[in-house]
Amino acid sequence: MAIIESQGLSKTYVNGVTALRQVDLRVEAGEVFGLLGPNGAGKTTAVRILNGTLQPTSGSYRVLGESNGSTAIRQRTATLSEQAAMYSHLSVQENLLFFSDMYSIDRGTALGRIQYYLKRMELWDRRDDKVATLSTGQKKRIQIARTLLHEPELIFLDEPTSGLDPDAADKVNTLIRTLAEEQHTAIFLCTHNLPMAEKICDSFGFLSRGELIKHGSKAEIVESIQREKQVEIVTNSGQFTYPIKADQEINTHIQSLISSGHIITGVRIPQPSLEDAYFHYIERSQHELV
Repeated sequence: MAIIESQGLSKTYVNGVTALRQVDLRVEAGEVFGLLGPNGAGKTTAVRILNGTLQPTSGSYRVLGESNGSTAIRQRTATLSEQAAMYSHLSVQENLLFFSDMYSIDRGTALGRIQYYLKRMELWDRRDDKVATLSTGQKKRIQIARTLLHEPELIFLDEPTSGLDPDAADKVNTLIRTLAEEQHTAIFLCTHNLPMAEKICDSFGFLSRGELIKHGSKAEIVESIQREKQVEIVTNSGQFTYPIKADQEINTHIQSLISSGHIITGVRIPQPSLEDAYFHYIERSQHELV
């Protein structure tokens, strides 16, 4: 079952800038999906269309089975944007109660959820502190708590670790993955931080200048750029690289080197990484559009 489907999704703004071009996308239930691309690729526009806050110029989409622009999309999803803000003069709990009221959550239920999420995020002891006193990483975790208050089925995250130090970013990444696994919350992540996405995402889409140029699991994407399988054999006198069609050929090459007097110190079958695939497709697309 797909949680997101789009056909020919396009968006051109009134100033003539085309942010999305004929995007066909399918994200399955249970996936943590990462939409990757450089700044200006159209990622935020994609999120704003899919969460129902922006109308496409053309094309159609369904989110959680709801069609274009349905108010039910906003009721069943949540969005954490890069510029998400809270009221710095209010306490953590006051902020979360305020947003609970906006979601029409009764006070008893809201207090229970606030306690649960703040404890999960190791911030329960800071509930009465003003948001202004929190670190950037703590504020980001509070913002995630805010998006969870109405128990959305799908969360859109737009650069959730932007501006965070590595330790804070790692905590946010772990939290996102935990939410997906334990609460079965679907995640749609937009970022240009590929190492971060690789840690938490199950499938990926590469967006370049508004075009979805590649989409699939890590294995599918990586295999798509692997032209020739090779083996690298390291010996006491250097490294030897051989093309291979079957794993049995590895033993043949090793035995040949040993017979020639080499001492084998290492054997590796190099594999392209997701990063290799990302730059392969992004650079190719940008070259084609020049």
